[in-house]
Amino acid sequence: MIIREAGYVPLSIARQYGSAAGLRRRQLRGVNRMLELARTRVPYYRDDPRYARGPLRDLAELAELPVLDKQVLREQPLERLLADGVDQERCHSFRTSGSTGRRVRILHDRDSHDYHMAACVRRFLATGRYLPTDRLSHIRPFAPPARMFERFGLFRRHVILSHRPMREIKADLLANRPKVLIGYPVHLRALLRELTPDELARLRRTLRIVLTESELLLPEHRAMFAERFGAPVFDEYSAFEVLNVSYDCRYGRAHLGEDRVYCEIVDAAGDPVPDGEAGQVVVTAFMERAMPLLRYSLGDIGLIEPGRCRCGRRFRTLRLTTGRSNDYVTLPSGERLYPDAFLHLAATHPGISECFVHQDTAGLVRVHVVPDAGEAGQVLATVRDKLFGLAGGEFPLEVVPAESVQITAGGKGRFVTSDYGTPPA
Repeated sequence: MIIREAGYVPLSIARQYGSAAGLRRRQLRGVNRMLELARTRVPYYRDDPRYARGPLRDLAELAELPVLDKQVLREQPLERLLADGVDQERCHSFRTSGSTGRRVRILHDRDSHDYHMAACVRRFLATGRYLPTDRLSHIRPFAPPARMFERFGLFRRHVILSHRPMREIKADLLANRPKVLIGYPVHLRALLRELTPDELARLRRTLRIVLTESELLLPEHRAMFAERFGAPVFDEYSAFEVLNVSYDCRYGRAHLGEDRVYCEIVDAAGDPVPDGEAGQVVVTAFMERAMPLLRYSLGDIGLIEPGRCRCGRRFRTLRLTTGRSNDYVTLPSGERLYPDAFLHLAATHPGISECFVHQDTAGLVRVHVVPDAGEAGQVLATVRDKLFGLAGGEFPLEVVPAESVQITAGGKGRFVTSDYGTPPA
């Protein structure tokens, strides 16, 4: 409800600056309430003896519970993951992007979703440059319903559907003259390729902020967006399963939304690793009451940055590193190349706009290169040499031209896929 959501806005803003001890107490209470709900009212957890335990005395004890992954969501009927008595018609329904296979339906209860929406306001305010009256253009796969406050000129969102031809997206964007531009990095890169120098100059006259979301943002792409669009870039990390996870402040650090999620970085065994060490990102969104996900692995690799940010927010900061933990190609040596290696190649190699990769069942890595205009012939051979150097030797590789990056049903770029099983040691 809009009234409840509005009431949550000042509360979510204030909670960024509370004491660390108070924040951990809130997280522990929230996790314990969620654990109690899960083991008594959710069939999946109720039938698993590992969840039959009393309240946690410390957040560190959460690591004694198993890690939940997307495979569980794909295999379990939706009803086994819902709390008893949940009215699905009264929940907010989402579907995952499909970047790792079949799309999965996710439900959020209204209260937790209202708090999430209220907390999204601080994402914009954290930039230090956004005003609620700013014109905003959002390139995204679907258009959410308009909100009541937009009638009064507040938080207005002009949605441009990402599946439209880029020439139409460009024309719509230029006509709106936005102060704020939001989009997936893959769509923003495609937009920059389509804009002429005069059109880009027109866009830069009004643009004050660029916000990215839903895909790994490399430092090279952040710098490119800032230079080409002429505006600072702020990233947001979220997933349909748990909604917002982190958001950038004006100092470029990604603050976890710790008033509604507890984040762990874990190793392959599911055990937490020290701050500053990379591992799988595992979150528990402890305000959820319809479809609680305890220790849910987002499939991404990142680390908790040591130290407190100078912006003054108490929330810890997260940095994603190599992309999705299950998106990689395997070399004959057993080493893996993750999406960041190929995104970095596309960002820094002359003559390349984008690239995406697939490894077949025999181990052949096929790199699809989207070349700049007139660069197709020469650039393919240099890409081979670059990748062999990156891998420290030759491996089964084929480099082919492509017109554009493959896009998932959820609108994300599909950069690395593999049908190749990990070879025996």
